[in-house]
Amino acid sequence: MNYQKYMYAITRVEQGSDWFSLSPNEAVVLYVHTGSLEVILDRRPFYLGKNEMLVIQAKDHAKIHTVDGQYTLIGFCNYRLVKKVPQLHYEPDHFRFVHAFISYENVSTKVVKLLQQVAETQDVFHFQQLIAAINCDFEKYEYTHHQHTFEDVIHYIKEHAHENITRDQVANRFGYNANYFSERFKKEVGWGFNEFLTYWRLEKSKILLLDDRLTIQQVAKSVGYQDGLYFSRKFKQQIGMAPSMFRNHDRIQHITAMQFTGTLLAIGITPVAVFDVPYNVPDVLQQYLPQKTVRLKQDWLKENALTNVPTDLIITSLHEYPYKTYTQNIEKIAPSIAMRWATIDRIEEVRLFGKLFKREAQAEQWITRYKQQIAEAKYVLKSVLPQNETVALYELRNHDRVGIWRSNSRGSYNLYEMLQLTPSELVQKEVLSLNRGIIVEEKHLAQYAADHMFVVMHSKEQEHRFFNEVWQQLPAMQKEQVYVLRLQDFWSSEGVALEEQLRIQMQFLCGDVKSDIYL
Repeated sequence: MNYQKYMYAITRVEQGSDWFSLSPNEAVVLYVHTGSLEVILDRRPFYLGKNEMLVIQAKDHAKIHTVDGQYTLIGFCNYRLVKKVPQLHYEPDHFRFVHAFISYENVSTKVVKLLQQVAETQDVFHFQQLIAAINCDFEKYEYTHHQHTFEDVIHYIKEHAHENITRDQVANRFGYNANYFSERFKKEVGWGFNEFLTYWRLEKSKILLLDDRLTIQQVAKSVGYQDGLYFSRKFKQQIGMAPSMFRNHDRIQHITAMQFTGTLLAIGITPVAVFDVPYNVPDVLQQYLPQKTVRLKQDWLKENALTNVPTDLIITSLHEYPYKTYTQNIEKIAPSIAMRWATIDRIEEVRLFGKLFKREAQAEQWITRYKQQIAEAKYVLKSVLPQNETVALYELRNHDRVGIWRSNSRGSYNLYEMLQLTPSELVQKEVLSLNRGIIVEEKHLAQYAADHMFVVMHSKEQEHRFFNEVWQQLPAMQKEQVYVLRLQDFWSSEGVALEEQLRIQMQFLCGDVKSDIYL
């Protein structure tokens, strides 16, 4: 017998033109009839125009601003079938549209009619038809449009920012009319072309300025400015201080970390304030932060939480599409540096921070300590882990999918790069050899399974998946060698966090602890 896998409950219907916010775990279908909207989710903006659709679920608070025009919003809750006997039992599924959101343009007439029908009747059956029609629309859209073609443009600008590139040149290279390119660029990125080019050049210059071996003229030329004086004026205009002042290490005594807290701790710097979210401060790092450390919440900018906190430098991560307003508001508080996140080797990241902040000795001390812990772990594993057994790391994603990450993510650096454990054949071939993460349908998981499987779980609500047929038939599950990790502990793997994550991983491999799914 076929059962309805997902059920829905409509929580609200709104048709208007005002701004609104989403609460954590709230899901919405959002359609723009006229005008445009700005959706801010995890500091990244999405811009929706006329006849565009967004289906999204807020893991944290999300804000939606109406620039102009009209929209229809349908709020809903997801429920997932978790038990069939003795009666059907559905539980909330708070993660279905968190990562796999749906966004596309040129919405079909069928979807628009169903949307209006649901808005008028709030009938759940019609809503299920709407979701099915949206999925069908989206599949066709993905087939005929590459979802991220504009990322090629952004990548080109970043790679060639040090050259004398112009809007017209870039537009011509990618086959756009110059005026259309400007409009599209603004919509996709949130910045004007010249604004973004200046932002990117100055962000690169900040890192170079902390290297005392380079003159300001050399820094200017390295990022695309031939005239050092012009660069200095531009820098002071945007950043609020001269390059010579910015590079003065003596002024940097108080650092606020929006990212890289674990790396800073590794070189002996305790931030005065941290963005208190798991992707910056996983739970395993909380013990390293004193009580006096200011812990910033999601609305810290709105609440002016740094007003009375002395801050000489704010460290953030470099987003593919940096949110303009957020970036500008940070610079009003203190100078900032945006660093690439999870892109370079974890040990080299610590070395880089040691160099930037003149703490090379502290960086090498931590690296030596960490490598010693790895050497001890390797010695222990010789007696408990057979040489021919494989190990790999996975993550439960929504839509019955599983993520398999490269070696820089979720503590996998310990397993693959440092302990040098052997992954399963397909994980090596499709993930590690290509240095990329992939997401696979859960029904295909057996092809990627290892003898020992570390699985990152977002919440207890996902635990029921381990009891389905796919997981139960895996040899690792039958041998009680599936090791469940909390996302809150493994979201980021920077510096000191690697040590704590290694401790947890070794407890599982040595059999000192078992996952709750076996209790």
